[in-house]
Amino acid sequence: MILYSDHIIRLEYDPACDLLLTSLTVAREYDVKEVRSAFLSIITHVNEYNITSLLLDFTRNTLDLQAGEYKVTVAQLTVGLLQTSLRKVARVSTADPIREEKIASMLQDIQTAVPLPIQVKMFPTKEAALQWLLGA
Repeated sequence: MILYSDHIIRLEYDPACDLLLTSLTVAREYDVKEVRSAFLSIITHVNEYNITSLLLDFTRNTLDLQAGEYKVTVAQLTVGLLQTSLRKVARVSTADPIREEKIASMLQDIQTAVPLPIQVKMFPTKEAALQWLLGA
């Protein structure tokens, strides 16, 4: 069921699996304000529906934010999700290895600074991410 959809993001919830699937609506560059807005929508709906599993598929975002902007934005998402019932987050990787290396490094920094009660993993495909989230 579609929980939310706008010009930036689509949030689709599968209550049988307690899984929120997120995707960007269009393949284009999204600025930091749009990414933060999308993250806020995710936090709001995870909270509202007490969701325990989240799939982040932002492979349609072609913009590589500056490291500082991205770190602050991801930290805001992380802090927002810490106060929810979320237990697992899977992120589908982009095809840009440099971008993925930066994201993996930032995730490691966050996990070092703040012990996360949420399991977070990155996957090369949506199928692999779903398999992990659903415990198959």
